[in-house]
Amino acid sequence: MTEYIDSGDTLFSLLPGSTGYKPGINKIGISNFTVELTVTESDQLAMKTTYWQNGIQSTFSKKVRVRLTNFDYQFSLLETNPVTFYEGGVGRFSGVFYEYIVGKGFRIPPLGSSLQPTPSSQDIIIVAQPGR
Repeated sequence: MTEYIDSGDTLFSLLPGSTGYKPGINKIGISNFTVELTVTESDQLAMKTTYWQNGIQSTFSKKVRVRLTNFDYQFSLLETNPVTFYEGGVGRFSGVFYEYIVGKGFRIPPLGSSLQPTPSSQDIIIVAQPGR
């Protein structure tokens, strides 16, 4: 993950460097973040988001429908998900992953918070680059 923004506040960022990415902001104390996409049907994926915070691994999963455009793979949630608004995708050539959620959905709790990574009423933006 290169950026994690919760209600307009950048809580995590990595900065590009000459040999890869270097630490930037980390208000949420995560040490690893991955998004795994697995094809489940010809037009559907299972998306598993995993991160480590204070030595504890957390995972959040959802199913998305996929549509290929000229420039990217666009994701939309299947009807069973209670999110108010969702937009996501992966750049077809760049491999850049992005996700924008408004309403209920994935959320990483702030450091020292007793909040669980469960649905919130916040807007969340996640941007991730492919591993180098």
